[in-house]
Amino acid sequence: MTEKLVSPTTGKTLIRVGVRTTTLARYDEPKLIPIQREFIEVVVFDSKLISRGSQWGHAAIEIDGTVYSRAPTSFFRSGYRKYLIDNTAPTRTLANGEVVPHVRNRGATGLLMWMSSREKKLIQDELERRVAENKKYSLFSNSCSTNVADVLELAGIMARDPRAYGEFTPVTPAELLSVLKKSNRLVEIRNYKKGWEGGASANW
Repeated sequence: MTEKLVSPTTGKTLIRVGVRTTTLARYDEPKLIPIQREFIEVVVFDSKLISRGSQWGHAAIEIDGTVYSRAPTSFFRSGYRKYLIDNTAPTRTLANGEVVPHVRNRGATGLLMWMSSREKKLIQDELERRVAENKKYSLFSNSCSTNVADVLELAGIMARDPRAYGEFTPVTPAELLSVLKKSNRLVEIRNYKKGWEGGASANW
């Protein structure tokens, strides 16, 4: 039977001639909007008394297999797998073949974060700019963890405790770890223990 409806404004009788489904869900259900998800990894290392600032720990960020890290001497980038092995290895081999304890040996926590392609490119472009600029290290405004927090917040990802005293308050690796663990962008937490040498769960 054909359904009829009288227009409340014109008084004309309207007849429904067809029905078209535009979504798979009911009209009153929330609609899913698919987006292309990209991933980066923030890695936070344990504290160690080996250099200025290391007593607070260390933080770096990985994008597409490249790690970006603000060290006291320079802002550099390198291969992520080698970087992790170098920092978690219990020993190192000298040029003469002697095996000695590795002073940088420490465990780390990796935080796999999701974002859009635009956000990832925004972060990577800013990291490349900072590597090229290589501004002088500052424990308060240009450290490993403040750089990671800065670039994440460019993409709208909270990386600092909002209770901190102003935007120029230094961000410690522990604070970065604590805030990102609560983020709705967090996909997976990865543990890189001392002596880690890679594995199936690693993201290269």
